Amino acid sequence: MTYFVGIDIAKHLHYACIIDQSGQVVTQPFPFENTSVGFQLLLSHLSTFSKDSLFIGFESTAHYHENLAFFLTSTPYSYELINPLLSKRFRGLNIRDVKNDKVDALTIATFLSINRNSPIQEDFFTNELAFLSKERDNIIKQRSREYVRLTAYLDRVFPELKPRIGASIKSFGFHNLLCKFSTAKEIKETRIDVLFNTLNFKRKTYSKAYVSELKNLAKSFVGYHSDALSKIIKNIIHQIEFLNSQLDTIESEIKCHPLVMNSRLTLIPGMGPIQIAYILSAIENITRFDHPSKIVAFAGLDPKVRQSGQFVATKTRMSKRGNSLLRYALNWSANNIRMHSSVMNTYYLKKRSEGKSHYNALGHCAKKLPTTFSLSFRIQIKTLS
Repeated sequence: MTYFVGIDIAKHLHYACIIDQSGQVVTQPFPFENTSVGFQLLLSHLSTFSKDSLFIGFESTAHYHENLAFFLTSTPYSYELINPLLSKRFRGLNIRDVKNDKVDALTIATFLSINRNSPIQEDFFTNELAFLSKERDNIIKQRSREYVRLTAYLDRVFPELKPRIGASIKSFGFHNLLCKFSTAKEIKETRIDVLFNTLNFKRKTYSKAYVSELKNLAKSFVGYHSDALSKIIKNIIHQIEFLNSQLDTIESEIKCHPLVMNSRLTLIPGMGPIQIAYILSAIENITRFDHPSKIVAFAGLDPKVRQSGQFVATKTRMSKRGNSLLRYALNWSANNIRMHSSVMNTYYLKKRSEGKSHYNALGHCAKKLPTTFSLSFRIQIKTLS
């Protein structure tokens, strides 16, 4: 007899329910806390069954499931992580509009009995890489928001500056300049040699003619001076510098992570350690996907399907119903690889000649990568075994 254990995960209190293969409830839903005592209570219920006859499943719910998953790795029991989107759809098949923790535990157990897959063990070593990758992504987003704020305030106190210097606003030189002279009035009242030394404090990048041009811009600016905004701009620059230092620390950890250093993806020209980290942490285990097209779907790079009756849409957007970090990494990798691969670049140019935009063409190139990655992963797995 096979038994299915459905666990509804919550922050502090989980619910578990056990049913047999015919769908009959063997153990009514019971609560157990997200503590050592609670986990032992769960084991006491499981111990009455043979471990080989049990299939345990719970949803992948943010980070709340990780404590229980990590605990189960130290026991004889295996488990299966369930996609919450699938279990939600399955729950919607119930005619009665009932939802609570007990019902959810029973629903998960029933779903598991119908959609039984091979039990998996979560790789917490891979999770470490995922934490680093997500943290890097978060820092990048925070820094982008700070640059948006910086531009908004500069538009008030020196609106001519950003259009003139463009991306140079992210350079060390302009960070140093804005830390000391944040408004047009402050720049206008500063000597050219001081501005020159401030801009070139690390390396000589800007000429005196360039600095003189900036000072002339400051003399005819149309904004207004504000001591408060001057202080805010300086604070934003300090925040950006702090985020840059955090980014350097995280990227150093990623680059020396064993999974990244030992990956066969490093053999592909154009693949950097950050891209590899994003891809490895998202895919986790290549054996989860029996075909490269499933990786494409997991990344949300597959096209939406729109068909009804005799109507079939010929132009559709990508679904974007997947892992956004993986999708970003694949598009980023596609752009780098096409610069090193004549085959990929030819395919990219073909799509561009069909009238597709740069990012649209990159999306098509990105769909080709999982086939290459899948082969590399499987060769590595075979070599290790």
